[in-house]
Amino acid sequence: MNSFNSPHQPKLPQQFGAWDGEVEAQLELDGVALAGVDLALCEKIYVDASKLEKCIFTGANLSACAATDVVFSRAEAAAMRGYKANLLRVQVSDSRFSGAEFAEGQFEDCHFKNVKFDEAGFRFASFKRVVFEDCVLRNADFSNAKFSHVVFRGCELESTSFVSADCSHVDVSTENLAACKGITGLKGATISELQLIQLAPLFAAELSFHIKT
Repeated sequence: MNSFNSPHQPKLPQQFGAWDGEVEAQLELDGVALAGVDLALCEKIYVDASKLEKCIFTGANLSACAATDVVFSRAEAAAMRGYKANLLRVQVSDSRFSGAEFAEGQFEDCHFKNVKFDEAGFRFASFKRVVFEDCVLRNADFSNAKFSHVVFRGCELESTSFVSADCSHVDVSTENLAACKGITGLKGATISELQLIQLAPLFAAELSFHIKT
């Protein structure tokens, strides 16, 4: 990942326990493996050192959501509300979070691979040592988000908003940024020479330059 710090891997138990509990408004999971469980009616969920596969969070309105050392795969979580979610050492793959809301969330040491975040909201969220790989981020909103040691790789960023974002050690050098919004919010990020040429019209428009022809 060049000079960028890689996310720390989740710390998982050698063996997961079998979960035979019931879905309740407040749910705490620790050291378990879940598959195919519908958690959409949960209001608070805390997950530690666990593995969740094919679990459903679609439309869930979570007033509190925290996950530490967790691996999610093939999750269905469209339109989930995870306001102020707190994710630490979390991996998410092959999942859908279309239209999900993570405003003011905290994401540290996370790796998102092949995740659909189209129309998702990340306003005022904080990202530290995070990788977005092959993710769909069309119309996602990162307005006022704070990025530190973050990499975007192979993502779809059409109409993705970075208005007033704060970037420190951010690598977007492999991405197509031509259709992003708030491109000056990526100030300080690493881009390629080709991107610089492509983005010149966007920079001029956002800075209200008048181009003499």
